[in-house]
Amino acid sequence: MWQKILDALTTTDALGEMMSQLGDMLEAGQWMFERASEVLMRRMDWASSARELYARDRQINRIEQDLRERVIAYLSVGNRSGLGACLVLMSIVKDAERIGDYCKNIFEVGKFYERQYSHPQYAGPLESVRGGVLPLFQRARTAFVDSDSGLARSVMDAAGSLTKTCDVLIRQLLSTTEPMPADEAVAYVLLARFYKRVAAHLGNIASSVVSPVALIDYRDEKLPERV
Repeated sequence: MWQKILDALTTTDALGEMMSQLGDMLEAGQWMFERASEVLMRRMDWASSARELYARDRQINRIEQDLRERVIAYLSVGNRSGLGACLVLMSIVKDAERIGDYCKNIFEVGKFYERQYSHPQYAGPLESVRGGVLPLFQRARTAFVDSDSGLARSVMDAAGSLTKTCDVLIRQLLSTTEPMPADEAVAYVLLARFYKRVAAHLGNIASSVVSPVALIDYRDEKLPERV
């Protein structure tokens, strides 16, 4: 589908700027994810990071608004042949914007939860998920820009696997009878949810390379397995 976007927009001067801006959104999102992780793991004090992290989130929001205006301007001059491509572009931009919001949420878990992550049954798998999400930023961006369908599918597969792991952890936490401080259990559930959403949005961006417009953001869904 991204190749159709290229075909629809190659005759305009806006293409290069749109591509650059989308890349800037994902780059800012990756920076936020990395910085939130540093705060989460107590490698950096939240107070020294908050100002710049929220500034990056505002940067992502401004880029989203500007890209929407560009798409509207493109369509308003009669470029109806690019309508489908523009719908895809709008969807991708929203995914990139939501990533910033979830990175901000991860940062806030690190800010407000001050004790140790003392249950390896949950802390270990969540750290593995976090480590699996990080490289998806660059891989999703490359797949998108280069219209690399093979790489896009690998990102979608990786994102799907990570989201399933998060679902399992959440179900385990909600059904456990193991004694655990409430604030620690809440932190684990929130992190599993936020990591899941970041991975899912990166998978959605990759899906634009290989999916028809109607199927972007969707996968074949199965009933959840019992834990």
